Amino acid sequence: MAMSKFAAGLLAGALLAGGFAGLRAWQEARYGTGPVESAAPVAGPSREIAFVANAVGGTVTLIDIASAETLGEIDVLADGRRPGLLRDPLQFLAQGRVEAEGGLNYAQDSDLSRDGRVLFVSRGHLGDVAAFDIASGAILWRTPVAGLRADHMAISPDGERLYVSTLIYSGDVVEVLDTRDGARIGRFTAGRWPHDVHVSPDGAQVYVASLGEMTAPLAGRGEQDHAYTVTLADAASLEVRERFAFEAGVRPFQVTADGNRLYAQLSNAHALIAYDLSTAEVTDRLELPVAAGVTEADWDFEAPHHGLALTPDEATLCVAARASDYAGLVSAPELSLIAAVPVGDGPSWAALSLDGGICVLANNRSDDVSLVSLAGRAEIARLPAGRGPKHVTVGRVPEDTLAAFGG
Repeated sequence: MAMSKFAAGLLAGALLAGGFAGLRAWQEARYGTGPVESAAPVAGPSREIAFVANAVGGTVTLIDIASAETLGEIDVLADGRRPGLLRDPLQFLAQGRVEAEGGLNYAQDSDLSRDGRVLFVSRGHLGDVAAFDIASGAILWRTPVAGLRADHMAISPDGERLYVSTLIYSGDVVEVLDTRDGARIGRFTAGRWPHDVHVSPDGAQVYVASLGEMTAPLAGRGEQDHAYTVTLADAASLEVRERFAFEAGVRPFQVTADGNRLYAQLSNAHALIAYDLSTAEVTDRLELPVAAGVTEADWDFEAPHHGLALTPDEATLCVAARASDYAGLVSAPELSLIAAVPVGDGPSWAALSLDGGICVLANNRSDDVSLVSLAGRAEIARLPAGRGPKHVTVGRVPEDTLAAFGG
Protein backbone atom coordinates (compact mmCIF):
# COMPACT_ATOMS: atom_id res chain seq x y z
CA MET A 1 0.00 0.00 0.00
CA ALA A 2 1.44 3.38 -0.98
CA MET A 3 2.29 5.69 1.89
CA SER A 4 0.61 9.12 1.86
CA LYS A 5 2.76 12.26 1.78
CA PHE A 6 1.52 13.05 5.29
CA ALA A 7 2.51 9.61 6.60
CA ALA A 8 5.87 9.72 4.79
CA GLY A 9 6.64 13.12 6.29
CA LEU A 10 5.82 11.93 9.79
CA LEU A 11 7.98 8.85 9.37
CA ALA A 12 10.92 10.92 8.16
CA GLY A 13 10.55 13.20 11.18
CA ALA A 14 10.39 10.24 13.52
CA LEU A 15 13.57 8.76 12.04
CA LEU A 16 15.42 12.08 12.28
CA ALA A 17 14.40 12.43 15.91
CA GLY A 18 15.36 8.89 16.83
CA GLY A 19 18.90 9.83 17.71
CA PHE A 20 17.64 12.31 20.31
CA ALA A 21 15.55 9.75 22.22
CA GLY A 22 17.91 9.55 25.17
CA LEU A 23 18.08 13.35 25.51
CA ARG A 24 14.29 13.54 25.25
CA ALA A 25 13.82 11.18 28.20
CA TRP A 26 16.50 12.93 30.27
CA GLN A 27 15.07 16.39 29.67
CA GLU A 28 11.44 15.55 30.37
CA ALA A 29 12.07 13.42 33.43
CA ARG A 30 13.52 16.39 35.29
CA TYR A 31 10.83 18.98 34.64
CA GLY A 32 8.25 20.17 37.17
CA THR A 33 8.07 20.73 40.89
CA GLY A 34 8.52 17.04 41.69
CA PRO A 35 6.80 13.84 42.82
CA VAL A 36 3.55 13.97 44.77
CA GLU A 37 1.74 11.18 46.58
CA SER A 38 -1.92 11.33 45.57
CA ALA A 39 -3.28 7.78 45.89
CA ALA A 40 -4.97 8.18 49.29
CA PRO A 41 -8.78 8.61 49.37
CA VAL A 42 -10.32 12.08 49.47
CA ALA A 43 -10.19 13.51 52.97
CA GLY A 44 -12.44 16.18 54.48
CA PRO A 45 -15.28 18.15 52.88
CA SER A 46 -15.38 17.86 49.09
CA ARG A 47 -17.46 18.75 46.04
CA GLU A 48 -18.26 16.92 42.84
CA ILE A 49 -16.43 18.56 39.95
CA ALA A 50 -16.45 17.97 36.20
CA PHE A 51 -13.08 18.63 34.58
CA VAL A 52 -13.50 19.56 30.91
CA ALA A 53 -10.37 19.21 28.75
CA ASN A 54 -10.34 21.93 26.08
CA ALA A 55 -8.25 20.57 23.21
CA VAL A 56 -7.82 23.77 21.20
CA GLY A 57 -7.54 26.21 24.08
CA GLY A 58 -5.10 24.15 26.11
CA THR A 59 -7.06 24.56 29.32
CA VAL A 60 -9.21 22.47 31.64
CA THR A 61 -12.48 24.01 32.85
CA LEU A 62 -13.80 23.17 36.33
CA ILE A 63 -17.58 22.87 36.70
CA ASP A 64 -19.44 22.36 39.98
CA ILE A 65 -22.12 19.82 39.09
CA ALA A 66 -24.43 20.43 42.07
CA SER A 67 -24.60 24.21 41.61
CA ALA A 68 -24.25 24.05 37.80
CA GLU A 69 -21.61 26.77 37.68
CA THR A 70 -18.23 27.20 36.03
CA LEU A 71 -15.57 27.77 38.70
CA GLY A 72 -12.53 28.54 36.58
CA GLU A 73 -9.83 26.83 34.58
CA ILE A 74 -6.34 25.37 34.68
CA ASP A 75 -3.80 26.36 32.03
CA VAL A 76 -2.16 23.13 30.87
CA LEU A 77 0.32 24.95 28.60
CA ALA A 78 2.32 26.91 31.16
CA ASP A 79 5.46 25.27 29.72
CA GLY A 80 4.62 26.34 26.17
CA ARG A 81 2.41 25.45 23.22
CA ARG A 82 5.33 23.90 21.33
CA PRO A 83 8.31 21.97 22.66
CA GLY A 84 11.79 23.20 21.83
CA LEU A 85 14.42 21.03 20.16
CA LEU A 86 16.09 20.10 23.44
CA ARG A 87 12.89 19.61 25.39
CA ASP A 88 11.45 17.06 22.96
CA PRO A 89 13.14 16.62 19.56
CA LEU A 90 10.50 14.22 18.22
CA GLN A 91 7.57 16.56 18.84
CA PHE A 92 9.62 19.58 17.79
CA LEU A 93 10.03 18.02 14.34
CA ALA A 94 6.57 16.49 14.00
CA GLN A 95 4.03 18.66 15.83
CA GLY A 96 3.42 21.05 12.95
CA ARG A 97 2.69 18.19 10.54
CA VAL A 98 0.34 16.47 12.98
CA GLU A 99 -1.54 19.71 13.63
CA ALA A 100 -1.84 20.43 9.91
CA GLU A 101 -3.69 17.14 9.51
CA GLY A 102 -5.59 16.84 12.79
CA GLY A 103 -5.93 20.36 14.19
CA LEU A 104 -4.81 21.70 17.54
CA ASN A 105 -4.98 19.26 20.45
CA TYR A 106 -3.35 20.30 23.69
CA ALA A 107 -5.73 18.52 26.08
CA GLN A 108 -7.00 15.16 24.87
CA ASP A 109 -7.98 13.40 28.09
CA SER A 110 -7.69 13.79 31.84
CA ASP A 111 -7.86 11.76 35.02
CA LEU A 112 -8.26 12.86 38.62
CA SER A 113 -6.05 11.59 41.42
CA ARG A 114 -7.70 9.52 44.12
CA ASP A 115 -7.21 12.29 46.71
CA GLY A 116 -8.77 14.88 44.35
CA ARG A 117 -5.76 17.20 44.40
CA VAL A 118 -3.87 16.31 41.21
CA LEU A 119 -5.08 16.34 37.61
CA PHE A 120 -3.37 14.24 34.96
CA VAL A 121 -3.69 15.44 31.35
CA SER A 122 -2.69 13.66 28.14
CA ARG A 123 -1.59 16.60 26.01
CA GLY A 124 -2.50 15.34 22.55
CA HIS A 125 -0.07 16.65 19.97
CA LEU A 126 2.50 17.62 22.59
CA GLY A 127 2.90 13.85 22.88
CA ASP A 128 3.11 13.72 26.65
CA VAL A 129 1.25 13.34 29.93
CA ALA A 130 1.56 16.06 32.56
CA ALA A 131 0.43 16.20 36.18
CA PHE A 132 -0.94 19.43 37.66
CA ASP A 133 -1.50 20.56 41.21
CA ILE A 134 -5.14 21.66 40.98
CA ALA A 135 -4.94 24.37 43.66
CA SER A 136 -1.91 26.17 42.18
CA GLY A 137 -1.95 25.00 38.56
CA ALA A 138 1.74 24.12 38.84
CA ILE A 139 3.14 21.31 36.71
CA LEU A 140 4.39 18.50 38.94
CA TRP A 141 5.91 16.36 36.18
CA ARG A 142 5.60 15.62 32.49
CA THR A 143 6.46 12.42 30.64
CA PRO A 144 6.65 11.94 26.86
CA VAL A 145 4.91 8.85 25.52
CA ALA A 146 5.54 6.76 22.42
CA GLY A 147 4.59 8.16 19.04
CA LEU A 148 3.34 11.59 18.08
CA ARG A 149 0.06 11.83 19.96
CA ALA A 150 -0.94 11.07 23.54
CA ASP A 151 -4.52 9.85 23.45
CA HIS A 152 -6.96 8.50 26.04
CA MET A 153 -6.09 7.42 29.58
CA ALA A 154 -7.46 5.49 32.54
CA ILE A 155 -6.35 5.56 36.16
CA SER A 156 -6.18 2.42 38.27
CA PRO A 157 -8.71 2.13 41.13
CA ASP A 158 -5.90 2.37 43.70
CA GLY A 159 -4.77 5.63 42.11
CA GLU A 160 -1.20 4.47 41.49
CA ARG A 161 -1.07 3.89 37.74
CA LEU A 162 -2.06 5.66 34.53
CA TYR A 163 -2.67 3.65 31.37
CA VAL A 164 -2.12 5.89 28.32
CA SER A 165 -2.92 4.98 24.71
CA THR A 166 -0.58 6.33 22.06
CA LEU A 167 -1.04 7.13 18.36
CA ILE A 168 0.93 7.72 15.15
CA TYR A 169 4.19 5.75 14.84
CA SER A 170 3.92 4.65 18.43
CA GLY A 171 4.10 0.90 17.92
CA ASP A 172 0.45 0.83 19.09
CA VAL A 173 1.49 0.66 22.71
CA VAL A 174 -0.27 1.54 25.92
CA GLU A 175 2.17 3.23 28.28
CA VAL A 176 1.89 2.65 32.03
CA LEU A 177 3.00 5.55 34.21
CA ASP A 178 3.46 5.96 37.95
CA THR A 179 1.07 8.70 39.11
CA ARG A 180 3.53 9.83 41.77
CA ASP A 181 6.28 11.00 39.43
CA GLY A 182 5.37 9.99 35.86
CA ALA A 183 7.98 7.24 35.75
CA ARG A 184 7.42 4.59 33.09
CA ILE A 185 6.39 1.32 34.70
CA GLY A 186 5.92 -0.65 31.49
CA ARG A 187 3.89 -0.98 28.30
CA PHE A 188 1.94 -3.46 26.22
CA THR A 189 0.85 -3.60 22.59
CA ALA A 190 -2.83 -3.07 21.81
CA GLY A 191 -4.60 -2.98 18.41
CA ARG A 192 -3.80 -0.58 15.57
CA TRP A 193 -4.03 2.98 16.84
CA PRO A 194 -5.19 2.36 20.43
CA HIS A 195 -7.88 4.76 21.61
CA ASP A 196 -10.28 4.56 24.58
CA VAL A 197 -9.00 2.80 27.74
CA HIS A 198 -10.76 1.33 30.77
CA VAL A 199 -9.65 -0.53 33.89
CA SER A 200 -11.86 -3.11 35.59
CA PRO A 201 -13.27 -2.09 39.01
CA ASP A 202 -10.92 -4.49 40.79
CA GLY A 203 -7.92 -3.10 38.92
CA ALA A 204 -6.99 -6.51 37.53
CA GLN A 205 -7.67 -5.96 33.83
CA VAL A 206 -7.15 -3.24 31.24
CA TYR A 207 -9.35 -2.89 28.14
CA VAL A 208 -8.13 -0.89 25.12
CA ALA A 209 -10.08 -0.15 21.94
CA SER A 210 -8.42 0.49 18.58
CA LEU A 211 -9.36 2.66 15.61
CA GLY A 212 -7.32 1.14 12.82
CA GLU A 213 -4.62 3.23 11.17
CA MET A 214 -6.49 6.36 10.16
CA THR A 215 -3.78 7.58 7.79
CA ALA A 216 -4.43 4.47 5.66
CA PRO A 217 -7.28 4.34 3.10
CA LEU A 218 -10.51 3.20 4.73
CA ALA A 219 -11.19 0.53 2.10
CA GLY A 220 -8.23 -1.63 3.11
CA ARG A 221 -7.71 -0.51 6.70
CA GLY A 222 -9.51 -3.45 8.26
CA GLU A 223 -7.12 -5.91 6.58
CA GLN A 224 -4.25 -4.84 8.85
CA ASP A 225 -3.44 -7.03 11.84
CA HIS A 226 -5.55 -6.16 14.89
CA ALA A 227 -7.05 -3.18 13.05
CA TYR A 228 -10.39 -3.06 14.85
CA THR A 229 -10.07 -4.70 18.24
CA VAL A 230 -10.55 -4.41 21.95
CA THR A 231 -7.44 -5.73 23.69
CA LEU A 232 -7.71 -7.28 27.16
CA ALA A 233 -4.46 -7.17 29.18
CA ASP A 234 -3.50 -8.29 32.66
CA ALA A 235 -2.86 -5.15 34.71
CA ALA A 236 -0.16 -6.74 36.87
CA SER A 237 1.93 -8.52 34.23
CA LEU A 238 0.90 -6.31 31.28
CA GLU A 239 0.49 -9.46 29.22
CA VAL A 240 -2.20 -9.46 26.55
CA ARG A 241 -4.83 -12.09 27.42
CA GLU A 242 -7.27 -11.71 24.56
CA ARG A 243 -8.21 -9.65 21.54
CA PHE A 244 -11.82 -9.18 20.42
CA ALA A 245 -12.42 -8.31 16.76
CA PHE A 246 -14.99 -5.77 15.52
CA GLU A 247 -16.30 -4.68 12.13
CA ALA A 248 -14.98 -1.13 12.40
CA GLY A 249 -12.87 1.10 14.61
CA VAL A 250 -14.06 1.07 18.22
CA ARG A 251 -14.75 4.51 19.64
CA PRO A 252 -15.75 5.17 23.27
CA PHE A 253 -16.89 1.99 24.98
CA GLN A 254 -18.03 0.75 28.38
CA VAL A 255 -17.66 -2.64 30.09
CA THR A 256 -20.03 -3.95 32.76
CA ALA A 257 -18.61 -4.51 36.24
CA ASP A 258 -18.68 -8.29 35.84
CA GLY A 259 -16.63 -8.07 32.65
CA ASN A 260 -19.22 -9.95 30.58
CA ARG A 261 -20.71 -7.25 28.37
CA LEU A 262 -19.30 -4.37 26.37
CA TYR A 263 -21.14 -1.43 24.81
CA ALA A 264 -19.45 0.51 22.03
CA GLN A 265 -19.73 3.19 19.39
CA LEU A 266 -18.13 2.36 16.05
CA SER A 267 -16.44 4.50 13.41
CA ASN A 268 -18.63 5.74 10.56
CA ALA A 269 -21.83 4.45 12.16
CA HIS A 270 -24.88 6.09 13.74
CA ALA A 271 -25.26 3.09 16.01
CA LEU A 272 -24.57 1.55 19.40
CA ILE A 273 -23.71 -2.13 19.85
CA ALA A 274 -23.78 -4.58 22.73
CA TYR A 275 -21.09 -7.27 22.68
CA ASP A 276 -20.86 -10.45 24.75
CA LEU A 277 -17.23 -10.84 25.85
CA SER A 278 -17.73 -14.48 26.84
CA THR A 279 -18.89 -15.53 23.36
CA ALA A 280 -17.18 -12.77 21.35
CA GLU A 281 -20.41 -11.90 19.57
CA VAL A 282 -22.47 -8.79 18.94
CA THR A 283 -25.77 -9.43 20.73
CA ASP A 284 -27.64 -6.23 19.92
CA ARG A 285 -27.36 -3.17 17.69
CA LEU A 286 -29.34 0.04 17.97
CA GLU A 287 -29.52 2.41 15.03
CA LEU A 288 -29.70 5.93 16.43
CA PRO A 289 -31.51 8.98 15.02
CA VAL A 290 -29.74 11.15 12.46
CA ALA A 291 -30.62 14.84 12.31
CA ALA A 292 -31.91 16.23 9.03
CA GLY A 293 -29.18 17.42 6.71
CA VAL A 294 -26.32 15.62 8.47
CA THR A 295 -23.54 14.50 6.12
CA GLU A 296 -20.09 12.98 6.56
CA ALA A 297 -18.72 16.52 6.82
CA ASP A 298 -20.40 16.70 10.25
CA TRP A 299 -18.83 13.52 11.56
CA ASP A 300 -15.36 14.74 12.60
CA PHE A 301 -12.65 12.10 12.29
CA GLU A 302 -15.01 9.30 11.20
CA ALA A 303 -17.00 9.45 14.45
CA PRO A 304 -20.64 10.62 14.16
CA HIS A 305 -21.09 9.38 17.75
CA HIS A 306 -18.29 9.94 20.25
CA GLY A 307 -19.06 9.71 23.95
CA LEU A 308 -20.57 6.92 26.02
CA ALA A 309 -21.29 6.60 29.74
CA LEU A 310 -22.99 3.80 31.71
CA THR A 311 -24.94 4.47 34.90
CA PRO A 312 -23.78 2.74 38.12
CA ASP A 313 -26.82 0.42 38.02
CA GLU A 314 -25.90 -0.43 34.40
CA ALA A 315 -29.49 0.26 33.29
CA THR A 316 -28.92 3.37 31.16
CA LEU A 317 -26.34 4.61 28.67
CA CYS A 318 -25.76 8.27 27.82
CA VAL A 319 -24.61 8.64 24.22
CA ALA A 320 -22.97 11.74 22.72
CA ALA A 321 -24.39 12.13 19.20
CA ARG A 322 -21.69 14.41 17.84
CA ALA A 323 -23.05 14.78 14.30
CA SER A 324 -26.68 15.27 15.33
CA ASP A 325 -26.24 17.38 18.48
CA TYR A 326 -28.14 15.37 21.08
CA ALA A 327 -27.62 13.22 24.15
CA GLY A 328 -29.12 9.81 23.52
CA LEU A 329 -30.50 8.09 26.62
CA VAL A 330 -30.54 4.35 25.93
CA SER A 331 -31.82 1.52 28.11
CA ALA A 332 -29.61 -1.52 28.75
CA PRO A 333 -28.87 -4.40 28.52
CA GLU A 334 -31.39 -4.69 25.66
CA LEU A 335 -30.75 -1.54 23.68
CA SER A 336 -33.66 0.81 23.08
CA LEU A 337 -33.82 4.58 22.80
CA ILE A 338 -35.48 6.33 25.74
CA ALA A 339 -34.96 9.90 24.58
CA ALA A 340 -32.85 12.11 22.33
CA VAL A 341 -32.17 15.32 24.28
CA PRO A 342 -30.96 18.36 22.27
CA VAL A 343 -27.66 19.78 23.56
CA GLY A 344 -24.91 22.06 22.23
CA ASP A 345 -23.07 21.81 18.94
CA GLY A 346 -20.91 18.70 18.51
CA PRO A 347 -21.16 16.77 21.82
CA SER A 348 -17.91 14.79 21.80
CA TRP A 349 -17.75 13.12 25.22
CA ALA A 350 -20.17 11.97 27.90
CA ALA A 351 -19.54 11.39 31.59
CA LEU A 352 -21.91 10.83 34.50
CA SER A 353 -22.22 12.39 37.91
CA LEU A 354 -21.17 9.91 40.58
CA ASP A 355 -24.78 8.98 41.39
CA GLY A 356 -25.57 8.54 37.69
CA GLY A 357 -28.28 11.20 37.68
CA ILE A 358 -26.67 13.78 35.40
CA CYS A 359 -24.86 13.29 32.11
CA VAL A 360 -22.15 15.86 31.36
CA LEU A 361 -21.40 16.40 27.66
CA ALA A 362 -18.53 18.36 26.14
CA ASN A 363 -19.86 20.29 23.12
CA ASN A 364 -16.80 20.55 20.91
CA ARG A 365 -18.04 23.08 18.36
CA SER A 366 -20.05 25.44 20.57
CA ASP A 367 -17.38 25.59 23.32
CA ASP A 368 -19.75 24.74 26.13
CA VAL A 369 -20.94 21.89 28.34
CA SER A 370 -24.44 20.45 28.68
CA LEU A 371 -25.81 18.97 31.89
CA VAL A 372 -28.61 16.52 31.12
CA SER A 373 -30.95 15.07 33.75
CA LEU A 374 -31.54 11.37 33.10
CA ALA A 375 -34.71 11.33 35.19
CA GLY A 376 -36.10 14.50 33.62
CA ARG A 377 -34.84 13.61 30.13
CA ALA A 378 -33.88 17.25 29.60
CA GLU A 379 -30.91 19.59 29.46
CA ILE A 380 -30.90 21.43 32.79
CA ALA A 381 -27.91 23.72 32.16
CA ARG A 382 -25.48 24.77 29.45
CA LEU A 383 -22.25 26.28 30.74
CA PRO A 384 -19.28 27.94 29.01
CA ALA A 385 -16.04 26.00 28.62
CA GLY A 386 -12.80 26.73 26.76
CA ARG A 387 -11.98 26.30 23.08
CA GLY A 388 -12.75 22.88 21.69
CA PRO A 389 -13.92 20.90 24.75
CA LYS A 390 -13.08 17.27 24.10
CA HIS A 391 -13.26 15.17 27.27
CA VAL A 392 -14.92 15.17 30.70
CA THR A 393 -13.68 13.64 33.96
CA VAL A 394 -15.88 13.69 37.07
CA GLY A 395 -14.67 13.28 40.65
CA ARG A 396 -14.63 14.70 44.15
CA VAL A 397 -12.24 17.53 45.02
CA PRO A 398 -11.49 18.78 48.56
CA GLU A 399 -12.99 22.14 49.46
CA ASP A 400 -9.59 23.58 50.38
CA THR A 401 -8.26 22.75 46.91
CA LEU A 402 -11.18 24.59 45.31
CA ALA A 403 -10.59 27.72 47.42
CA ALA A 404 -8.13 28.90 44.77
CA PHE A 405 -11.07 29.17 42.34
CA GLY A 406 -13.20 31.20 44.74
CA GLY A 407 -15.40 28.13 45.38
